[in-house]
Amino acid sequence: MTEGVRGGIDHIGAGDALSPGPGGGQPGRVRWSRRGYRVLAWLFAACLVIQIFLAGMATFVDALNWGRHSSFVHFFEYLPLPMLVLVFMARFPISLRWLTGSLLVLIAAQYATAHIGGVPSAFHPVSALALFWIATHLGQRSWQLIRADARMLSGLTVR
Repeated sequence: MTEGVRGGIDHIGAGDALSPGPGGGQPGRVRWSRRGYRVLAWLFAACLVIQIFLAGMATFVDALNWGRHSSFVHFFEYLPLPMLVLVFMARFPISLRWLTGSLLVLIAAQYATAHIGGVPSAFHPVSALALFWIATHLGQRSWQLIRADARMLSGLTVR
């Protein structure tokens, strides 16, 4: 157990998250995995903003933009897969692991709600909001854990 960024306890086990590796810091693989994860989380969130913008363009400007909206998703729909690998390599808490996996479930829900028609299709923008919220939360939380690790290495206390 280690003290979390907000003063709570993260139950992540020995050798995980903030516990030091050999030499007092995280192994290089863990540090680079954390950085890569953070980059992918924010890239995924940015792609969601573009995707929502394209939906707005199709709704309010020109229906031809639906093609762009439908095509652009193929650029980023698989980003959660390397994120899922990195979240384990980065030794992040289990909550981040579950939330990362939930991105894949929500992307599948996006496809289902886009093509099912009727009232269930109304959940398409709702699940898009959930995707965006989770992606930004993952980006923020990974940044907090990276900063806490850096503070620990510099001898500062984590609050």
